[in-house]
Amino acid sequence: MLSPYPHLLKPIKVGKFILKNRMQSSNSMPHFSQGPERYPADPIMGHFLGRSKNGAAFVTFCSMEDDPDSPTFPDWLDMSHFPQFDMFDAQCQNYIVEMIEAMHGQNSLVSGSLFSATKKFRYQNEDGSYSIIDANPKDLHGIGATSMMFQTIGDDIPAEDLVKIAKSYGQKAAFYKHLGFDAVTIHMSYRAQVPGQLLSPLSNHRTDEFGGSFENRCRFPLMMLEEVKKAVGNDMLVEIQFSAVEPEGGYGMEEGLAFLKKAEPYVDIVQVRSAEADPNHPIPFELRHTPFLELAAEIKKAGLDFLVSNVGGFFDPAEADQAIAEGKLDLVAMARAWISNPNYGELVQEGRAEDIVPCLRCNKCHGRGKHDIMTTVCSVNPKFGFEAVDRHLYSAPEGVKDIAIIGGGPGGMRAAMYLCDRGHKVTLFEASDKLGGAIKHADYIPFKWTLKEYKDYLIAQVAKRDIRVVMNTRVTPDMIEDQYDVVIAAVGAEPVVPRIPGADGANVTIATDAIMNSEKIGRNVVIIGGGEVGVETGMFLAQQGREVTVVEMRDELAADTTFMHYRSMFQAAWEAIPSFHYVLNATAKEITADHVTYTDAGGEHELAADSVVLSVGMRAKSDEALGFFGAGKQFYMVGDCKKPGTIQTTNRNVYATCMAI
Repeated sequence: MLSPYPHLLKPIKVGKFILKNRMQSSNSMPHFSQGPERYPADPIMGHFLGRSKNGAAFVTFCSMEDDPDSPTFPDWLDMSHFPQFDMFDAQCQNYIVEMIEAMHGQNSLVSGSLFSATKKFRYQNEDGSYSIIDANPKDLHGIGATSMMFQTIGDDIPAEDLVKIAKSYGQKAAFYKHLGFDAVTIHMSYRAQVPGQLLSPLSNHRTDEFGGSFENRCRFPLMMLEEVKKAVGNDMLVEIQFSAVEPEGGYGMEEGLAFLKKAEPYVDIVQVRSAEADPNHPIPFELRHTPFLELAAEIKKAGLDFLVSNVGGFFDPAEADQAIAEGKLDLVAMARAWISNPNYGELVQEGRAEDIVPCLRCNKCHGRGKHDIMTTVCSVNPKFGFEAVDRHLYSAPEGVKDIAIIGGGPGGMRAAMYLCDRGHKVTLFEASDKLGGAIKHADYIPFKWTLKEYKDYLIAQVAKRDIRVVMNTRVTPDMIEDQYDVVIAAVGAEPVVPRIPGADGANVTIATDAIMNSEKIGRNVVIIGGGEVGVETGMFLAQQGREVTVVEMRDELAADTTFMHYRSMFQAAWEAIPSFHYVLNATAKEITADHVTYTDAGGEHELAADSVVLSVGMRAKSDEALGFFGAGKQFYMVGDCKKPGTIQTTNRNVYATCMAI
């Protein structure tokens, strides 16, 4: 066969339906791609139509019902920012029907998500009126994200209301059928919704017919599935999102399979998920690319009469193709792949895996740091969440311009790619013998593998384009004066050296140098600065067998890291290293040849230190960048030389700048 991925791209029949390939777009919804409209506006339409247009055979549309009485979640939780649609308004329905019909035109199946983030259920009474069954936790304020999501609310619902809730699932499925959806996707994983809560012994503490024994715990989810099947028959597919196993105290694989055997008559697709919500969005510390594949393989091996799908880390089409070929699953479900690469399916169809932009697994698509404003972002796809302004950024190039880019880091390389693709003649200058800039250190740390893949991708993409690359050349303004139409400074930032006595000592180094020259680092290491870079540096050195202590001024480590679906796993990773230690609310006061002195609320203390690593932030090399003003007819600064940031902020800045040149 011509395709390098014959199994991934092979159609499959399920029930009355044919999936054009084995790629699913799993349950995900951009947060702020549109405004407060109570219908899917253009950005949301474009997002989901893009997924179907570019290859997704089965697209789950995460539709939230407009609920003005829903609880107010803290601003830093992603569930606070899902768009809510007035599904019972005819004008909103028209938009949804148009979207579904367009996706059908692209030969994709569309599933409506039966997921109630607000834990409210709309039940239609026999007289045609509606009742709202409130299954909200009693108190949402001051609760952490994980505990809030997994409140054992199933225990509080009267048995007669559980019967109504089961029927409400069927009613909503019938409503989706009326709108033209091909399937429903029912969320019952990691105890986040009533079906999963009542199935799990971790969250089901009832003493009536819906609690206690395995049979009783199965009662509600099976009742719900029966109502859904009764409502839609064979005219819709029924998919469930299912945790194959649970944490200690919950059900294991044997009991999970026993439930699936009972659910077999009602279910067409089982999307296998992890035991908890956060790990279901694996980050780089999980070195396995698809950590839950073997769970899916166990279920597939049972030979039950439904398709087995799996989610969590699928990105590499070769890995997905191999998993299907080996009979471990039938479908692969992805979300971040379509976010980081809106043309993912097109690249797979054309066999251009080398052009797929690596996902960093930073999970910023769920929100940035806890202290950042919530916006829709992707670190490697600057257009994601930029839909409303993108048309205002783009200007058609006016002739070919000769452009010099100073700096071969991620910002400089990305700018070179954009500008070359726009038809300009580009020269990229780099002072060292390697491209990569501030992310070169990713080559040395195993758990930075996604960042390394991204760096290598940029280098390869620059190489395959008609871009002149000049290495080992520290450019000065006079060297290029009057030679270029446009000069772009992308010279980055430099580490801040704090004004601490001894900070210039022979045993002191900066974080990236410590990583790239770790053989020079001593046995006892003190890291001053517990931001994300400081913590990762400490973890790396501790994994090499050193005793590491991080000294951090704030009351938590990595305070600015991604909060949703990232921080908990980051923390679990550093807590799993016995030789990694830290002190909080502490200020370093002095560095000597063998120790660091710091103060906290308890007074002054000393830490033994053969080596001291500084990680207290970066300073923009703005003066160096500004020196290039006037060297060309036009001048721009991009990336960290303006203001130190992240891959995400750099990529958006570079994109917006280049689209105007």
